[in-house]
Amino acid sequence: MAGDLWPGPNFPGLRVRAPANPNNPYSPRPLETPQGAYWCRCGAHRATTGHHAVAELVAEWQAHQPQCPARAPRPCQHCGQPTTERAPGNWPAHNACHHAWAARPVEQRRRQQAADRIQARQAQRRKAAVLRAQLRRDGTPEHVINAIVSGGITAAPE
Repeated sequence: MAGDLWPGPNFPGLRVRAPANPNNPYSPRPLETPQGAYWCRCGAHRATTGHHAVAELVAEWQAHQPQCPARAPRPCQHCGQPTTERAPGNWPAHNACHHAWAARPVEQRRRQQAADRIQARQAQRRKAAVLRAQLRRDGTPEHVINAIVSGGITAAPE
């Protein structure tokens, strides 16, 4: 495929060029056929055109990456042993190490605390929205509402 940014022996990787959203009638770009290409460090390469062919190309690239012989081993983030495997966040990690780490009580507690913080923030936002709506209904000026909701001033009890 033409162009300097398409993958090649000196520029390995995956590149997909897809058309703008075909369901958007106001799209500034005309409808084009998707194109895709990959070139791996091990020498595997392929280029294709068409919706289904590009989808298959991306799946093939993702399946090839974990088993690629040219993939350099890096130390596992958990045990330090060299590995070419990747954890869900794309960090180098053996699958067994990552699953054992994720199952630890400390990690489970950390995740639960993070979920609790998110729920608390969502509850606070809901309360602020209810208060804002109530103050608007009462005819309070917007700058006063912003000050009350932000905590700049407190509403006096009636």
